[in-house]
Amino acid sequence: MSVLESCTYFVSNRLARETERIAKKVYQPTGMNPTYSYVLMAIDEQKSILLHDLADLMDYSPSTMSRFVDRLVEKGYVERTYHWRQVTLRLTSDGQNMVKVAYQCLAKMDEITCGVFGDEQARDAVVRNLKTWTTKIENRTAKKTEKF
Repeated sequence: MSVLESCTYFVSNRLARETERIAKKVYQPTGMNPTYSYVLMAIDEQKSILLHDLADLMDYSPSTMSRFVDRLVEKGYVERTYHWRQVTLRLTSDGQNMVKVAYQCLAKMDEITCGVFGDEQARDAVVRNLKTWTTKIENRTAKKTEKF
């Protein structure tokens, strides 16, 4: 097995690039990068969420999440309410319409990935494993004493 075939870094990045290619095609009906659809869906699931909490939930820095939200506010999909130092986010009626399109794209993405991995159970197992491995790596890098 070659270095490229056995390297976690290379293989996981390759998976991410291929998944991104699929997602960009699938989410074309939204007219946005797939990440924006996931931001909308995350807000929709919570109905109302603080910007900082959304950033934590999606594992982005608050400044990066703020840029995503700025774009969604410009498009009229999200409204921001300021309470002292807290920013609360909600979908607008246009955002509620767009999130329906995003969920349709998600269903198509699920269909494609289930086909790639064989079926829903196999795809879910891959996702669970990726999530578990990511959490393990995050926990190791969070320790101040851990050296890489």
